[in-house]
Amino acid sequence: MSVIGGSETCGPKIILRSIKGINKSEEVLITYTDLLQPKVMRQSELWSKYRFSCCCKRCRAMPTTYMDHCLQEILILNLDCSNMASGDNFYENHVMEKLMDCLNDAINDFLSFNNPKNCCEKLEILLTQDHANILLKPDGEQLHQLFRLHPLHHVSLHAYMTLASAYQVSVGELLALDPEGDEHQTKAFNMSRKSAAYSLLLAGATQHLLESESSLIVPVSNFWMTAGETLLSFVRRSAWNLFSRGWHIEDFSFSSCQICGKCTLLDRFRDKFTDFHYENAEFADVTSQFLSCVTDITPKIWGFLREEDGYLKVVEDPINFRWLGSRMATHATSPNASEKTGSGLEAEDNHNEIRVKLFLLGIHCLIYGAFLSTVCFGPNSQLMSKVESLLSVKGTLNG
Repeated sequence: MSVIGGSETCGPKIILRSIKGINKSEEVLITYTDLLQPKVMRQSELWSKYRFSCCCKRCRAMPTTYMDHCLQEILILNLDCSNMASGDNFYENHVMEKLMDCLNDAINDFLSFNNPKNCCEKLEILLTQDHANILLKPDGEQLHQLFRLHPLHHVSLHAYMTLASAYQVSVGELLALDPEGDEHQTKAFNMSRKSAAYSLLLAGATQHLLESESSLIVPVSNFWMTAGETLLSFVRRSAWNLFSRGWHIEDFSFSSCQICGKCTLLDRFRDKFTDFHYENAEFADVTSQFLSCVTDITPKIWGFLREEDGYLKVVEDPINFRWLGSRMATHATSPNASEKTGSGLEAEDNHNEIRVKLFLLGIHCLIYGAFLSTVCFGPNSQLMSKVESLLSVKGTLNG
């Protein structure tokens, strides 16, 4: 249903399959292509479905844009093959089709068979295992190339998106079976932690890409708001008291948290960014303040969020991706490489301090997501109203 010229009109009926809940009257935006697909994949899909050849700046770029390069980048593990393939010329290989089949198979387990556990297990394997490809040298000799998905590869991004949702659904299923039992509480807590970590990783990764491709602003807005919601949901879990490990755990309350005094995001949000004129300098200022705060908070809690075994162990920082250039190869070739960051618990006096930091990070994510939505839809968008409602419940807007 849409409103055109003051009157309601009905468009074509569609069936939505969503990996997150859709509330009644919530606005749903539909695009004809996935902006997180690389160039070759986008163009192929547009032509096969719509007989349409896109000639936008991103599709016409030669060589491919930084974003499209990242979306199809791989990590070569055996260096003798590294000069024979890269993300730019590797994409058409049948191996990529197999990886997409693995991704879709896992997502199908989740959406069609209501089996988030199997989905998560398959995606964790897809992200962590070595993949093989056979290369043919000019002299006819075969080389077995080993590689892993780059953290910004489009398959990786879609895996993060699905894992964040599937782990969250698993939490609900576990607690529905036994909401009071310590064993289920512990498992649910760890799954909620993984959901928060993958939500933050997805938002941070796409924010990195947004810096070079402004068309991502709508999905990135949603990813930051989802990250904020997931972090706040994790902070509220009663199971925190099961993990004191001998520390004194104070009763946690949102009202006791001191809102960030380093940035003006909350004040601007209270004013609905009405003084914002969408000029590059102002946009850059808000983004700079946000990134300054989250890059300060995240290292203090990321070790705790990724404490469980799995793919998250190789991700050194979900916001600042400078580590990709030098350290990813080390982690890719040596899964048991020692971590620079501790569990997060060792660096803090108690869980209460960790929860405060997680709370502050969640608030920043929500506000920045709302800010990005105002750039596209104005200060009265439904996304803005949703964040206002969430922050009002937490008492954050009353200060």
